[in-house]
Amino acid sequence: MKSTITARGTSNKMVIYAVVLMAGWAAAVVYPWPAGIHAADPSLLGGRVTTAAGTALAGIPVRAHREGGNITVTVYTNGRGDYSFPDWSDLSPNAHSVAIELADFTPVKRDAVALATGKTARVDFTLQPRQPALRDATASDIVAALPGTDEQKHLLIQCDNCHSLQTALKTARPKEEWVKVIRRMAGERAVSRETPGTRAFGQKKYVEPLAEYLAMVRGPGSSDDIPFKLRPRPTGDASTRVVVTEYDLPRPGTKEVNIFRGDRRAAWPHDVLVDPKGPYVWYTDHFTFFLGRLNRFTGEIKEYPYDLLPGMGRAEGGMVAAAQERAGNPGGGAHDMAYDPEGNIIFGMGGGTLRFNPKTEEFTRWAFGSNMFGLDPAGNVWYLDAGLHKLDPKTGAVKDFIVPDQTDDSTYDMEVDPQGRSIMNLYRLGQIGVFDPQTEKFTAIPTPTPGSGPRRGEIDAQGRAWMGLYWAGRIGMYDPKQREIKEFPLIPGNKAFAAPFLSPYSVAVDNKNQFVWTNDFNSGRLYRLEMKSGQATEYFMPLPYEIRDLTVEESAERATVWIPAYRPPSKVVKLQLR
Repeated sequence: MKSTITARGTSNKMVIYAVVLMAGWAAAVVYPWPAGIHAADPSLLGGRVTTAAGTALAGIPVRAHREGGNITVTVYTNGRGDYSFPDWSDLSPNAHSVAIELADFTPVKRDAVALATGKTARVDFTLQPRQPALRDATASDIVAALPGTDEQKHLLIQCDNCHSLQTALKTARPKEEWVKVIRRMAGERAVSRETPGTRAFGQKKYVEPLAEYLAMVRGPGSSDDIPFKLRPRPTGDASTRVVVTEYDLPRPGTKEVNIFRGDRRAAWPHDVLVDPKGPYVWYTDHFTFFLGRLNRFTGEIKEYPYDLLPGMGRAEGGMVAAAQERAGNPGGGAHDMAYDPEGNIIFGMGGGTLRFNPKTEEFTRWAFGSNMFGLDPAGNVWYLDAGLHKLDPKTGAVKDFIVPDQTDDSTYDMEVDPQGRSIMNLYRLGQIGVFDPQTEKFTAIPTPTPGSGPRRGEIDAQGRAWMGLYWAGRIGMYDPKQREIKEFPLIPGNKAFAAPFLSPYSVAVDNKNQFVWTNDFNSGRLYRLEMKSGQATEYFMPLPYEIRDLTVEESAERATVWIPAYRPPSKVVKLQLR
């Protein structure tokens, strides 16, 4: 089977704001970059950002969009309010629009800024503060302003997995109506059972407490004005020395506060995979049957459609048939991706595994597999589905193994280490599971923080498994030599299950630079953890990306991580340290 749909990304038309002098101004001139300001870091574009009173503004993202293209590059102002785009960035000698768009400042934009080799175009901005709108608030911002205990807020913030809290709180309801909503959102199977190893709202014991809390903050007679409090942007040097490049995808969709995940009119990139020897970054689409390919040098996008065998995906049953029809019901599209030893791309979906040969552009399909899987050194696919199974892609043979009951239902992600052991993140149990195929023995190790919610992770070059502890707001690391798990908070002294309710969804390991990257699902921010010191650095993103996967490009000259921006406007995003 071989077919392609080709589309060169084109820019979304950005809203052109009528910016009067009171709101801000921008001036562009061309001049050699002055000595002493990033002298060793030549730039096509730079400038300064201040308030009307002349106060320098640090940590402000300045976005340059290539006119007629699908690439936007963002840099951040330093402590003096200065910004510059390094010469190694994806900025090119073309016309660009340059803009600052933040919730708490009046947007400013300069169109048709000409960038030329050997010269630096200077664009200065003066910003005027404005009252932020609710549509710009993240889930983290909203729970920060609501009354209630940490436990109540921790349950509520989970609603943002499928839709915004603006959607959740849009309508006032009495407690009995909130109970119905919670049961529908979580699914009847989840709310009929107890899962004491997790803090997930979708279980029997939390239905009544969450309904009571929602009735308190959004019951009959409550105000339609939902409070929120913006989290401060990081302004330190480490947090601002970063370049973020966005590549718009075909079918990007638009930002809508009330959109539920799964609108198939838009692309929903779930995972990314970087070609270490070529120009391509591949991505899976969660809700449609496409494998996407980005040329990271040109921005060109190519989509490869594929067909399913009977039983693959979820269209014929799965979550819906199991009484799990709920808001944002996961679709039949793919998740996890990996290269096999021959350089083919293996990716998984509910009830299916696919292999794509980048040279022949042909797919091979097997009607068994899972969204998340592990690939062993020999190229065998290990997956959970009513037991643990090993698929040999060379022969199509499947071998079955016995693991404890409900292991597949408790596991969110799994990997295979260099010794061929399957490492499973037992999300619902607050444990890490290890299956050794040599002894066929299964061992479970609890995380130090009960109910931590191990979600997605990766194995480093030393064979240690790193994972996001989603509920506890920290990173976990399982060392098979010590047979223990260590936890690393992303904010010093931050307690588990407490404000600001960080939810690390996924983890990517940078063996070359000894970093571990993760994201906070509730705010769209990224964090970089130093393996040796355990020190974390926070990064504010140009847009509040919804992130479900991170991938490090270790062959890159500088520390680089790739991100699929899942919720529309859909993008593939590259973050580079400078």
